Amino acid sequence: MTNDEQAERRALTQRLAEAEATIQALLSDQIDAVVDPRTSTPVLLSNAQAALRESEKGLRKSEEQYRQIVEATSDGIVKIDLAARVVFANRRFAEMLGYEASELVGTSLLSVMGELATSALLRATHDGRAVNEAMDIELRHKSGAEVSVSVAETLLLNEAGAQIGHLIVVRDVTEQKKLQSQLLVSDRMASVGTLAAGVAHEVNNPLAAIIANLDYITEQRGRLLDTESPIREYRSFLSEIEAPLQDAAEAARRVRLIVRDLKVFSRSPEEEPRGPISVVTVLDSAVRMAWNELRHRARLVKDYGPVPPVEVNEARLVQVFLNLLVNSTQALPEGCAEQNRVSISTRAAGDRVIVEVSDTGAGIPPAIIGRIFDPFFTTKAAGVGSGLGLAICQRLVTDMGGELDARSEMGKGTTFRVSLPIARQQSTQEAAAPRQLPANGRRGKILVVDDEDLILRAVQRILSKEHDVVATSSARDALAMCSKGEHFDLIMCDLMMPDMTGMDLYLELVRVAPAQAEHMVFLTGGAFTPKARDFLAITPVEHLEKPFEPSNLRAFVQRYLRVHSASR
Repeated sequence: MTNDEQAERRALTQRLAEAEATIQALLSDQIDAVVDPRTSTPVLLSNAQAALRESEKGLRKSEEQYRQIVEATSDGIVKIDLAARVVFANRRFAEMLGYEASELVGTSLLSVMGELATSALLRATHDGRAVNEAMDIELRHKSGAEVSVSVAETLLLNEAGAQIGHLIVVRDVTEQKKLQSQLLVSDRMASVGTLAAGVAHEVNNPLAAIIANLDYITEQRGRLLDTESPIREYRSFLSEIEAPLQDAAEAARRVRLIVRDLKVFSRSPEEEPRGPISVVTVLDSAVRMAWNELRHRARLVKDYGPVPPVEVNEARLVQVFLNLLVNSTQALPEGCAEQNRVSISTRAAGDRVIVEVSDTGAGIPPAIIGRIFDPFFTTKAAGVGSGLGLAICQRLVTDMGGELDARSEMGKGTTFRVSLPIARQQSTQEAAAPRQLPANGRRGKILVVDDEDLILRAVQRILSKEHDVVATSSARDALAMCSKGEHFDLIMCDLMMPDMTGMDLYLELVRVAPAQAEHMVFLTGGAFTPKARDFLAITPVEHLEKPFEPSNLRAFVQRYLRVHSASR
């Protein structure tokens, strides 16, 4: 709401109060004479009744005009007393919450706003200060749903200057938030488009290494089989394939990291709440995605100081750092990678973690540096930038309770500084390290369901020495086996399959074989649909992310069998 709109509403409130006071005074004979509005001269008591009628008519007309304005506005307006009871609510405010205005009058504002939001809104006014800056909060609709609104509050005073209540202006920002969410998605898609070739290059390099090394191993195996003395050549063969196998495994791990980075980047912010997140991990993810574009323009310098986890949303923070890295990279000329530099540093400062992304580019002129966070403002050539990247970064950082600013010097470069709140609780998550299979693990009967034959064969190879493994690529076949009474100690099922999904299989097992549904876990390459995400969020079923280390898969199975054996 603009300052002019706020001033207009305050004036409106004052005039309505004056009109009400005048009418009451006239009706109670507290005014012996009134002024004729046509001649501006006093009217004697004998003519007071006629003048009173004229004044009442004028006041009613004025009041009706102002009431029409209040009712026609697109914002909600609500007046409350000092006890936070609703004295007046306009039609728009009632519509926002699914009520009639008459239903709200006399009720407590707490019934729709909640105690914390009401306290935060009115706290300053209890100290005698008006709060005209908008505050984003959630109101409760009559149906129980939440309505996102922006509210601004103004004190109401009587003629003596004493506080008698509050006037609150409410703006529904639900659609605005939807548009902001769509804008974030659009920015991510633009980033993906910019980096697609680079990401493909970063995936193709390790894939080329994997294919080349596996082909080499296959050739050596063929040579061994063709020789007349395979025993004599065996040691040589093992020696020659050791290095290619290690290289192929390392290349596969690189692909896994890139895929993980893309999964985090594409994740909806609603999927992942704020939590203790490692800034260094997020920075490295952003670097890997921007690496192909970065390495051709500059040297990357990392100065990671020790910092605690921060209280943020991981997917959004990756988007921020990726945008800052790409922005810094594009500020540098091509073909001078040895002379150009992009630097990343981290440090702790009080209750904040500070991250700086710097470049040695031409810098930003002082005349425009104050505009770089404005939406659609860009100094890049047409088709290179939309002017939204930095504006979105600042909004995301602000929403996470942080700050983003920039400083620049012509001819020396630009530094973007991100300040983030330290997490209240330290993260207990650690990278999963390969675990050794317990020597006394019990043998189990395991059903593996996956529509990808490569996965089926891999899981069978990993588990078949310690367990009895039944594999099928059809969820319907798995359902038929369980329906006929066949028992499995553990059912490991893919989440997303074309014919019958793992979700559908689970729900059917709950109906026809509930005991088997209790022994089901999911092997998933990612819940990439809203239905799958919601299913995993509300269903008490464990899941193991693909790709997985063989040792971790074995340990997971043994732990599961041990725990469920003990619970029988």
